Amino acid sequence: MSIITGIDGTVLILGTGIAIAICIVAGLAIKKIRATARGNSAEISADRIRIPLIVQKSPVGTTEEFTHGTVFISALHPKDIDCIHGKADISESLEALAEKYSLEEITLATADGLLLASSLGAPSADVISRYCEIYTNNPGIRPPGIMLFGVEHEGSSLVGFAKTKDPPRQEPGQELICETIDILNWWI
Repeated sequence: MSIITGIDGTVLILGTGIAIAICIVAGLAIKKIRATARGNSAEISADRIRIPLIVQKSPVGTTEEFTHGTVFISALHPKDIDCIHGKADISESLEALAEKYSLEEITLATADGLLLASSLGAPSADVISRYCEIYTNNPGIRPPGIMLFGVEHEGSSLVGFAKTKDPPRQEPGQELICETIDILNWWI
C-alpha cells in the first residue's frame, strides 16, 4: 500500500478542499436566490393573507357555446352611486355599495369574526365566523355566491364578504375593494 506523499498528496488535498469550497458557495448562492424569490412574491400579492384565484374578464355581450346552449356573459358595470356623501352611517354606505355593484348584501368583520358593519341588519355570529375562518384558513375554498376579500384599516385586518346576485362571480373587483376602504376611512 502506498501513501500519497509530497507534491502529489498536497495537490490532491488542495484540489479536494477547493472543490468542497466551491460546492458550499454554490449551495449558499442558490439558497439566497430562492429566499429572495420567495420574498419578492410576497411583496407582489395585494392581499397578504390569501392567494387570489385567477379571474378571467369577458367583454360585454360576448357569447360562448356550451353543450347545453348559449350562455351570455357580461362584464360587471357598477352603477353611478355615491356611497359616502348623504349617508347617515356606515351601514347606509354599505347598502349603497351593495346596490352599486349589484350585490344582495355586504358585510365587514374583524379577521377573528366580530361584526363591524353590514348593509342588511346583522348576520348571525355563526355566518360571520364561518366566512372569516374560510377567508383566513382556506383561501382556495369559495362558497357559491359569496365573494370574500380582505382589507387593512388602521392596522387591523378586516374581512369583507358579499352575497352576489350572480353566483359565478367569486372575486371582488379592485374598485369594490377601494370603495370599501374609502367607506372605512370616511366613517371610522
